[in-house]
Amino acid sequence: MNATTVETLDAPAFAAACARLLAEVEQSFRPSLLVAIPTGGLYIARDMAAAAGRPLPMVPVTCRRPGTAAKSRVPLLKRAMAAMPRGLLDRLRVIEHRHATRSRLQRSPDSLLLDPAELEACAAAIAADGAQAAVLVVDDAVDSGLTLAAVLAAVRRVAGPAVPVRSAVITVSTATPLVRPDFTLFEGALCRFPWSFDA
Repeated sequence: MNATTVETLDAPAFAAACARLLAEVEQSFRPSLLVAIPTGGLYIARDMAAAAGRPLPMVPVTCRRPGTAAKSRVPLLKRAMAAMPRGLLDRLRVIEHRHATRSRLQRSPDSLLLDPAELEACAAAIAADGAQAAVLVVDDAVDSGLTLAAVLAAVRRVAGPAVPVRSAVITVSTATPLVRPDFTLFEGALCRFPWSFDA
């Protein structure tokens, strides 16, 4: 299964999706800390924390995809995409996803670099929770699973074996990612988020 459908989440639908994801998580797991993978994971963690109805701190752990940086270097790309019909944007998104997922599957999670200062802040936040520590790693989507695998391994390393670590994403777009999140809303769909280049 490779994603062939696109779900568009405007700001209200996105906030509702984050609240639904948190409700699904809290049926079996009560996190004390959200670890957000920038960029998308920060937005999701923010909206999940707002929906929690209790203090739910978050810390970022950065592991950036090369494709995101490349798109932001192309002048006027966002403006050109805004002028395209939605059907064409959906098709382009599916094509880009297939290409990017294939290239990422050829890499290892160990090849990605994570911000050491952010990992130290994550370790400090976990230590501050003491015996109540329970960590939820949050991202927007899992395609190849490379980023989530790298961040989960690093967070588990700094958390230690006694601290439960789970993961949650809005969507899983491929059938066999390197790692499958514990909680997800969509399977086999690409999501157009409010911050997406083609939103």
